[in-house]
Amino acid sequence: MDHSDGLSMTFDGWRFNIRSSNTEPVVRLNVEAIELELMEKKTQEILSLLI
Repeated sequence: MDHSDGLSMTFDGWRFNIRSSNTEPVVRLNVEAIELELMEKKTQEILSLLI
């Protein structure tokens, strides 16, 4: 877990970062994974916690 630029977390096979934009009034979510299906699943899981 890293708080240097928002919140970043790394897990086996995937990671994410969520932070406030420096130039717009939005929150940015970046999800990366070793497989497209895993990235889509984890993105939906995170978004379901935020909405």
